[in-house]
Amino acid sequence: MTSHTLTSIIPMNANDFFKIAESESFDQFQVPYFNLKSHRLIEQTENDTHIIRKIEIKPKSGAPKILTKFLGNEDLRYIDTQVIIKSKRELHFKTNAPLLTDHIHVDGIVKIEELDADTCLRVMKVNFKFTGPLYFFSKVIESHILSELKQTIEIYPKVVADYKVHIGYRPKSNLKNSVSDTPSLKKSGVLLMI
Repeated sequence: MTSHTLTSIIPMNANDFFKIAESESFDQFQVPYFNLKSHRLIEQTENDTHIIRKIEIKPKSGAPKILTKFLGNEDLRYIDTQVIIKSKRELHFKTNAPLLTDHIHVDGIVKIEELDADTCLRVMKVNFKFTGPLYFFSKVIESHILSELKQTIEIYPKVVADYKVHIGYRPKSNLKNSVSDTPSLKKSGVLLMI
């Protein structure tokens, strides 16, 4: 088994980001950014401490050619099972591979850590384990998956920034500069959005 840690700085408050990061709205918004055919919520249950989600993801890019040739299948879709722990801002995931699920094991944890009032760090630790006939192809498969994860991590801050604009997000730290706190702007009818 091998593990990798990937991080990105997110331009949003940690608590606010955690609330939107695994929402259906954000899931759909990110589809074109991450070169997906679809991202569909299959099932979700929630209680006071946890959210459990099952998601079907269909990437546009296929598996490594050596794997699709070996399996004779190019239509890829995989199921992610996620357990979100609200109090810790953690998401535990297990990915069920589209092919040879008994031999491809991908799981991990995503943590959201506060950096300051308006930014946070998204830390993803992902584990790979390949068994059986895939053991000999493991480096190729792992490299392919890791490459896609790195591309996702690189553009993730832009996706979040664009989503903030899409939903009209204003950080709490900037609400102090609103019209109600600035009498001269309130009188003139000018709105100051920071």
